[in-house]
Amino acid sequence: MLKRLRFICALSLLFVPAADVRAVVYISEVFVNPAGTGTDEFYEFIELAGTPGKKLDGYAIAFVSGWTTKYHPLNSINNPDPGYQEIDEFFALDGLSLGSNGLLVLTIGLDIDHPTVLPDTNFRPDWTGDYLGGSGPGPMWNGGLDVPGKLENDSANTILLVRNRPGDTPANCPEQNCGNLRWGKDVCHDCELFRPVQATICIGGFNPGDPCNGPDECIQGSCGNGSVDQWGDGNLDKGQLNGVGGAGGTATLDLKGASTPGDVLDDLEIVDEVSYESARGWEYDVDARHVDIDADQPITFPYRHVHALDDPQGFNPDAVTRVDYRTKGPGWDPAPGASGEYAGGTKNWQDTATEQWIRGESQLAGFDFVFDNAPNVNPDSIQPYNTNVPLWLNDGVGADYDFLTLGSYVIKAGQINDLAVPFIPGDADRDGVCDAADIDRIAAVFGDDDWVFSNSFAESPEGDGGDPATQTRPWDVDATGDNGIEASDLQWTLNFQGDTTGRVVGVTYDSFTPTPIGSGVVLNSNAGVSCVVSLSALVPSGSPLNALEACDTVEITVRAEMTGGGNLTPGQENGIMQYVHDVLISSGGVLKVTQVQALGAFSSTRVDIQAPQGAGGDLGMQTINGFTTSFTQGLSGAVDLYRVTLQATSIGSANITVAPAAQAKFAESTPQGLKIGHTADGGNPASVSYSAATLSVTVVTESTPDVNNDLSTNAADVAEMVEVLLGQDLTFQSRCDFNCDGTVNGLDVQKFVDALLP
Repeated sequence: MLKRLRFICALSLLFVPAADVRAVVYISEVFVNPAGTGTDEFYEFIELAGTPGKKLDGYAIAFVSGWTTKYHPLNSINNPDPGYQEIDEFFALDGLSLGSNGLLVLTIGLDIDHPTVLPDTNFRPDWTGDYLGGSGPGPMWNGGLDVPGKLENDSANTILLVRNRPGDTPANCPEQNCGNLRWGKDVCHDCELFRPVQATICIGGFNPGDPCNGPDECIQGSCGNGSVDQWGDGNLDKGQLNGVGGAGGTATLDLKGASTPGDVLDDLEIVDEVSYESARGWEYDVDARHVDIDADQPITFPYRHVHALDDPQGFNPDAVTRVDYRTKGPGWDPAPGASGEYAGGTKNWQDTATEQWIRGESQLAGFDFVFDNAPNVNPDSIQPYNTNVPLWLNDGVGADYDFLTLGSYVIKAGQINDLAVPFIPGDADRDGVCDAADIDRIAAVFGDDDWVFSNSFAESPEGDGGDPATQTRPWDVDATGDNGIEASDLQWTLNFQGDTTGRVVGVTYDSFTPTPIGSGVVLNSNAGVSCVVSLSALVPSGSPLNALEACDTVEITVRAEMTGGGNLTPGQENGIMQYVHDVLISSGGVLKVTQVQALGAFSSTRVDIQAPQGAGGDLGMQTINGFTTSFTQGLSGAVDLYRVTLQATSIGSANITVAPAAQAKFAESTPQGLKIGHTADGGNPASVSYSAATLSVTVVTESTPDVNNDLSTNAADVAEMVEVLLGQDLTFQSRCDFNCDGTVNGLDVQKFVDALLP
């Protein structure tokens, strides 16, 4: 008897961020057409994967149908006709998140239908809302034009993961179409009707006059030129409203923009996509780049978009399973005399989609659905089986995928696929390991707002000139994407540095065992983990803090220490690894910041985002930031984080205070101002005390043109100034350094003259 798994509605084991809309998330597996009769109503599912705990507010899945043919008999299509190209199914993901193992399963059935779903996978059943008479949680929001249904089995399909879509969303239209629906079920996405169009049509055979894409479609006939109807041009409609299809005949996808429909750099982004067809329908890949151009095996490796699966011939795949998030393979040699796309014109880019996906027919094996390893009997098939795998999984002796054993690969919802290359949070360059290169890459964009994982990101390479492996820019690896790139993103890479498994110890990734100690990253609870931030001051001149003189410097050293919950177990050390602070001066014009320097094991993350406050830093410095790759800092005592050098400028008193960065992106994602290693909740300690991080100072003299300090700038001051300039009497040299730069020169003379002769 199938075991009924408990419905998991919101697991946030690793961290609990707020209002997150961006992060690394991608399509992992889609079961379009379960084998057997009546199975679609129970077993269809879509699986997403990515950074554990990532929230999906603002995301949606669009299952875009390209129908079964591109051409139709002349005058056979009425305009508009809602039965052709449309968004077949649409699911808003607001309120959902990836589980603590980085997986989310959406399904038409209930948990009882999916026994492979693990307890730490988040699970959203019953997307139609009518399972077993409504015993599920109800339908998922889809725009309100039509009720949710089953996935289209036989069309050319493009599966899109979108973010920041324009138009109505569950936030402003919770129940039904409110008049500005741009993305939703049944929205017409490619609605131009072309008539007539010159295309191949069937000559003779059983279907004379019908369109055809090859002689196999004509049955004892051949294909020749003729006029047909063409519904759509194979491109997603975008830009201004086209007046066809959708809500009341006025909607269009408005692919990349809400406020300015023609602006391709506006809001919506295609986060991930995969498409397939069976030689007849349209595929709607948004990424314009192609692969396998001039390949030396044009049948096996045909020219196509980087996200389009090659045509297996004879079937549309029942299921697609991603086995590599990165691009794999060396690429293919160009045809003789042709120039490849790699540097120097060598090989062509590897086929991103094909190199990442298993796709094929399904069959039942006991209680499991498995990929069908039977031979592909279609005479035009480009691979021998009803399932196709990347070459690197079927590379001869010792191949990873076993075609000889039927039923050997289960289509498993809610588990990391057995043959999948691990996804490693923080592996920003997608080379399979978190290392110094990833740290440098994240540090270079630390504090930026607009770096997201997206195929349509404005600075992503487009056309045929860029390596598909560089198209994704997943630096924002935590679940706080509206905060841009900040400490939580870097913390993932620091936690995983050197790791090649992408696994968190204790989280179940397969159906056998939790990840064993030593093969993954430990993220312990942050309960009881507390830190103290303190500061000390040094005045090189020897002046006391309550009697500083003009131009005195004050070196403030900021320290931190773990005072509770420290862990020295190898591989689990939770020492202080990052800081993002504001150093505030309570009164302007008394002191100014002249330098910030990372100390000890710490390096500055990105100096250029540190912002002086007030006039030249006389109110302090915001977003002082730094990090270390060490996991042991502060565990055995207070450790120096950084030094702030201040200079006395004018008479007065002020308090110097160190606090967590107040800038919104850091206040939300790094509320305690510190990050610690090997700890859940984004590396945020449970508490940090800043009670010892305040200092009071008083400046009793200031640098003015009144050199002899007799409260008047006059001839007596001139004499003293001249003696200092000539080196005859240096008694008042410090008083003549009006700009406190350590020398008496023309700049000081100018300031003196300006005061003497106003």
